[in-house]
Amino acid sequence: MSERIAAQRALAGRSAAGSRAFIQATLDWLPAHVAVVDGVGEIIMTNGAWVQFALDNGGRPTGAGENYLAVCDAASADDWARRAANGLRAVLAGRAYEFSLEYPCNSPTEERWFVMRVSRYTGLEGARAVIAHDNVTARRQAEEEMRTQAALLDEVDVCVVATDTDGRITHWNRGAEHLYGWSSREVVGRQALEVIVPAHHDLSEVIRSDMLEHGKWEGTLEVFRKDGSIFDAYVRDVVMLADDATPTGTIAVAVDVSELVETERTLLASREYLRAVTDGMGEGVFTLDNDGCVTYINGAGERLFGWRADELMGRVMHEITHTHRADGSRLDIEDSPIERARRERKVVRIEQDVFLNRAGRQFPVSYTASPIETADGVQGCVVVFADISERLERERTLQRESEALSWIGRCKDAIAEERLLLYAQPIVDIATGEIVQRELLLRIREPDGTISPPSPYLQVAERYGLIGDIDRWVIQRAIQIAADHHPVQVNISADSVSDWTILDHIERCIEQAGADPASLVFEITETALASDQDAAVRFAELLREMGCKVALDDFGTGYGSFTYIKALPVDYLKIDMEFVRDVNESPASMRVVEAVVSIAEAFSAQTVAEGVEDLRTLERLRELGVDYAQGHYIARPGPIADTVPESPTQ
Repeated sequence: MSERIAAQRALAGRSAAGSRAFIQATLDWLPAHVAVVDGVGEIIMTNGAWVQFALDNGGRPTGAGENYLAVCDAASADDWARRAANGLRAVLAGRAYEFSLEYPCNSPTEERWFVMRVSRYTGLEGARAVIAHDNVTARRQAEEEMRTQAALLDEVDVCVVATDTDGRITHWNRGAEHLYGWSSREVVGRQALEVIVPAHHDLSEVIRSDMLEHGKWEGTLEVFRKDGSIFDAYVRDVVMLADDATPTGTIAVAVDVSELVETERTLLASREYLRAVTDGMGEGVFTLDNDGCVTYINGAGERLFGWRADELMGRVMHEITHTHRADGSRLDIEDSPIERARRERKVVRIEQDVFLNRAGRQFPVSYTASPIETADGVQGCVVVFADISERLERERTLQRESEALSWIGRCKDAIAEERLLLYAQPIVDIATGEIVQRELLLRIREPDGTISPPSPYLQVAERYGLIGDIDRWVIQRAIQIAADHHPVQVNISADSVSDWTILDHIERCIEQAGADPASLVFEITETALASDQDAAVRFAELLREMGCKVALDDFGTGYGSFTYIKALPVDYLKIDMEFVRDVNESPASMRVVEAVVSIAEAFSAQTVAEGVEDLRTLERLRELGVDYAQGHYIARPGPIADTVPESPTQ
């Protein structure tokens, strides 16, 4: 009999050791900072995240053998540490089954929030409680945003209740009617706490106190329905302030979390702590045996893969979910990092890979594969993975923003270092071949001396409010050229068309240079008209009052082109190269050109064809009655000094 008892004890010891190894291997790859403590607060076990958090924040990790309560007591000057110690003692003493505390952990560069959860636990020898810290910064930020918009949620399916400074209900939306069962007519004017919170509830005074001291309260509490039933609700209550910071009442947003609270209670009460932890994780977790077959998968893993646990049990996971690489090439099981972790008995961390879901769609993941080997020789591995689609999108967004910021610097440097250049492209009278004007085109001289087109710079300049400075430089230089008796055309951005100070700048430059306003043509695009048609029309009218001329650029490319011509006073319609280049081959393009010529004649305007690439095109445009032309066949854009002859005074 004694031999049987000894064998049973040895088997139990091996099983406990194996269970402890399995728990440690899994806890080490949880994102939460987790520790298991005994009845006096001494730490029995911690995970890797617990240690790493202390290191990242310049502290010394609190490890096995140290007393967590002693650490909290040493920082008792910190109210958060004192609350944490009191909550843990209540759980260890049996006065509470669980304890939760949300607390800040700020750095010089950012505000972060964590939630500490303590629950009773007896599944590990000597253990009395589990402590877990989770980063809830993102949730806090989302809740803050929600609070600022709560007053606008009357028409959506969210419970919103507003009260005056005396706590009487002033607003009770349809979400509140649905949640609590009272109609707005029945409760408006009554005390909110009397309607919602049970009279015996000891949180009533706590809520009032926090609202007075901090201007807000949030948490989970039991509340009444009209029929007398009680349920758990998560409530966020915020004081509303007038412009002079005087309180005008409160606004509360609430949701029914009964099912969530019940689920959490069930999980915390579970004797199988590992399952309780993994089923509550946002990350997917699955375990494989020594043949790569599934032995366990948590709820998050089921959702991400689209497979139920019972459908995956006993099947080779690689053949179902990991058959290809991110580039689409086939991935054999021998080359799989997960198989390597199991085969070589080492931890493998992969920052970016792809898994397949049930529908055969790839989704990006990061994962850690950790080998498991129990005391009785059972081998396998545990994989903790997360869908990183949102993270990758954030990274791509940050990359785009970073590139944009780089272009902002380059754009500012080009302006400050006077590396803006003007090229010119001649515009000829089709009937005589004489150069009548030159369109001025912006170029950028890079620091290495190369010349770049302006498109990337202009896109950034328009997006970040720098286009006005560029337009002013171009306008001033163009007017100086016109003052030497060289008629020019200048492009104006949509932002400048809406900026009345640009008109003052134009007028001032004309006076200073002594230029003839009639030698200046300002081109307005359909984009500027679409942005603010009234501003564009007024801008064109004032230019013409000065004696300048106005051209409507890229005419015919937009749906509104033929509408805008009715309102905009113009001297020239510039026919877009889309219709010019194939005017000999496309009957449709030819009809568009004919229509533009007819419209121009009807409005006493002249036409300019852009993008003339050969003699046949030029001759066809002459036949169709187009007045002027520009394009590479006539002359390519070139430095202003090469295309504008020097004046006799130069």
